[in-house]
Amino acid sequence: MNDSEGEYYSRFRGSPGVDRISISVSGTINRNEPENPSNQGQKEKPSSDETRREIGDEGVWSLSSTKLGNGIEQLRDDNISTFWQSDDVQPHFILIEFPKKKRVSEIWLYLDYKTDESYTPSKIAIRIENSFNEMVEIKTVDYDEPVGWYQISLEEKNSENEIYKPYVKTSIVQIMILQNNHNGRDTHIRGAKIFAPRENKSFDSTFPKFTNSEFTQFEGIR
Repeated sequence: MNDSEGEYYSRFRGSPGVDRISISVSGTINRNEPENPSNQGQKEKPSSDETRREIGDEGVWSLSSTKLGNGIEQLRDDNISTFWQSDDVQPHFILIEFPKKKRVSEIWLYLDYKTDESYTPSKIAIRIENSFNEMVEIKTVDYDEPVGWYQISLEEKNSENEIYKPYVKTSIVQIMILQNNHNGRDTHIRGAKIFAPRENKSFDSTFPKFTNSEFTQFEGIR
């Protein structure tokens, strides 16, 4: 058994239509609703805030293959000097499994063509498990010599292709690396984060506001 086979499924705790996005050398996203108005990869590391929270540590991460010393720990260590390197034929993938269904709104990946050249992904697909326990592809993204953090937004759409939920609900997310720049075989990804939207569970959003004097007596809980 070689090193890659020994770590093939290493673990580390930590169907709508397919959207197709194209990202240029500077990071421009070419579609009807651009996701990255700045036209470049983000330099700052994405983090939890009042609207989202990082849920990567709540799942179990698996990799299709790894080069010894370049596995999940290097992918998730918040250090863009380290990276996951695959060690097998394409497609390569990252699999994130949660113990129960989660609302997933964003995936962020750090890619660095200037350093990694032909190891840099040029086509990525996102697959999730649907309610029938089937893995379905919901989005593909094309990159051309990207450098920086890149966001992949996930959402549910209706039959008219309109967004009605800014997230997907699933227990399994798979990030598929389908192709590298200049047809490279193995891949490098220097960071990966996954976010869920924060849920508003405030008292005010749960109970109605009474304005009629006949009903204001019921505002308090007795």
